[in-house]
Amino acid sequence: MSSASPKKSSRWSVARSKSRRSILSIRKWIVNRFLNREIVIFFLIVMMMSALVAKAFITQIVKADEYQEKADDRHIRSYNVPGVRGQIYDRNGNLLAMSTPMVAVELDPKQIVKNEANYHEFLQLIELKNNQLLQRARENRDRNLSFIRYIKTPELKEKIEQLALPGVHIKKTEHSYVSEYQGQQRQVSVKKEYHSLWINEKELDRIIYTFDRLAKVLGISASELRKRAYANQKRRHMYVKRSLTPDFRDKVEALRLPHVYVSTEYKRYYPNGESMANLLGYTNVDGKGIEGIELAYNKHLSGRSGKKIVVKDVKGNVINLLKTKKQEQDGNPLVLSIDQNIQYLTYKALKQVMYKHQPKSASAVVLDAKTGEVLAMASLPSFNVNDTAQRRGPGIRNRVVADVLEPGSTMKPFVIAKALDEGVVDLQSKIDTGRGFMRVQGKLIKDTSRHGVLTPEEIIQKSSNVGTAKIAFRMPAEVQYDLFKQLGFKEGTHTYLPGETAGRLKDVSRWSEIDQATTSYGYGLSVNLLTLARAYTVFANQGRMLDAHLFKMGENEVPASTPIFSPQASQKVLDMMNKVVAPGGTAPLAMIPGYQVAGKTGTSHKVSRQGGYEDNTYLSLFAGMVPASDPDMVMVVAVNEPSRGKYYGGLVAAPVFKEVMQNALRLRKVKPDWQELPNLPLPASDPRFAGQIARGGM
Repeated sequence: MSSASPKKSSRWSVARSKSRRSILSIRKWIVNRFLNREIVIFFLIVMMMSALVAKAFITQIVKADEYQEKADDRHIRSYNVPGVRGQIYDRNGNLLAMSTPMVAVELDPKQIVKNEANYHEFLQLIELKNNQLLQRARENRDRNLSFIRYIKTPELKEKIEQLALPGVHIKKTEHSYVSEYQGQQRQVSVKKEYHSLWINEKELDRIIYTFDRLAKVLGISASELRKRAYANQKRRHMYVKRSLTPDFRDKVEALRLPHVYVSTEYKRYYPNGESMANLLGYTNVDGKGIEGIELAYNKHLSGRSGKKIVVKDVKGNVINLLKTKKQEQDGNPLVLSIDQNIQYLTYKALKQVMYKHQPKSASAVVLDAKTGEVLAMASLPSFNVNDTAQRRGPGIRNRVVADVLEPGSTMKPFVIAKALDEGVVDLQSKIDTGRGFMRVQGKLIKDTSRHGVLTPEEIIQKSSNVGTAKIAFRMPAEVQYDLFKQLGFKEGTHTYLPGETAGRLKDVSRWSEIDQATTSYGYGLSVNLLTLARAYTVFANQGRMLDAHLFKMGENEVPASTPIFSPQASQKVLDMMNKVVAPGGTAPLAMIPGYQVAGKTGTSHKVSRQGGYEDNTYLSLFAGMVPASDPDMVMVVAVNEPSRGKYYGGLVAAPVFKEVMQNALRLRKVKPDWQELPNLPLPASDPRFAGQIARGGM
């Protein structure tokens, strides 16, 4: 028993030792296994974190500008909101110029060109040609999307995503399959993720055929449009076509083309067309004044564009307004002194004289005799201001202010009035005109015929150059020169209309006797027609000359005026001019039934380019006011180089005055001086209308 006991004990101890070693080895194995796993997991986490940090560093630091630009390209946009240009009205509230809403088609050339380039790169990445891609899309269509292929690598997926092409979609697909487990018969289901490429054919079609679709709707060349876009591919904005009717908005928006936009703009429209074209002028496609009143008062009329910051989707649709950076502001209106109806009457009468006498040009201006307001200002040739193709050539010239002319015999009333004020003549003074001509410094001054001894009234009535020159010589040259300066013949009217030309008047220090003589009957100086009309207001306002202006005056506004003559002298000359528009005068064709008319004719030779005067080219003038008993309107007419029929001011220009004034008096409801025209016979023939006229006569 005792001998067996130690053996048993020894065996037991060995077993215990083995068991302990086994437990220790298991524990060691467990510790080592879990320790290795923790190390692996730790390193995996470190690697993942490092990758994330690296990705963030690249995204936010290295490529921050690039990604920001891409994000901005796709989302945030600023666009201008135009302010409406101020409208222009006549004195009675009739619209003369208005802004009508139109549409402009614009595109983002940088993004569209980039999309085309990205599409070609996309085809290379998927190793398909355009026709192959579209064919595959048609064969594998599932509702709006068409399956193209599986994406083999993450790198390919990333490259396709970076192109950000509208209509290209990547789907993640979980694919299940059965697999054996450790060689045993038990089967398990295994899921694996795949990425597949799908396209929306309609959306992609808009990328491929942007230029073709847009050009077809707008009626322009697709190749030319593409060429323009590629020439401007560094820009973010390009107008495709402007001033389109509003129905084009729906047509273009229906195409749903990415980065193609339709904006509202305004086009200027002029209801009176040709009759006011060279007065109002016009604007360009951007709404900026180019000619006429539109240019002169562009700052006043112009609206201020606003700016809005918006979020747009990849197709270019506005999905959110972030803020209004600057509020748009409409332009200010203008109320002109022009009367639309009198303007048309003037235009129509000038059209008739252009047809009848075939002159190079004709112009006229009508003033309110009591305020100096311009009621009409017209010149021909003109043009249809609403037709952009006609906005060139001589028609755009406003000859009332842009052309200067030698006023001829229309100057004589001013010289006579000044002589009356200076006391060198009176109504009974006798001026001997001799045989109808005189020589001054070897130069010949002559009348149309021999008149003999004339009073100042008869000098006006017969339009005697010799008589006027002799009266002028009774005054110092400085007095006559200062008179012309006071009348504004050297400065103009300061309307600020484009092309306005100041008069030309030689300084008195350079005058000789012949200069004093010729300027007294309207040669050797030049003025524009508006300046001459303004000067004639002196006879309608007791010797005070009114400022001429283009804007309607307020009810209580007092017109600015300058004293020129005494009331007595101006009234006497006004009475003298009554005799001009009567039998025996030079302008009986200006007579208006029921009204007294005062006026003065002028027929002057045109200046030759070679110096001196042309023998057979004339300027026909008439300046008048009505009714002479209490003048309501002043009108001056100029017909330049009439080539058919007669050329005298009394036969060519005076009928224009009558045609306009007899209708304008009715429109303005001016009470007539008498109900019927006195029974005064008109001369069947007058020798002054038959022969050749001398310079300054009539």
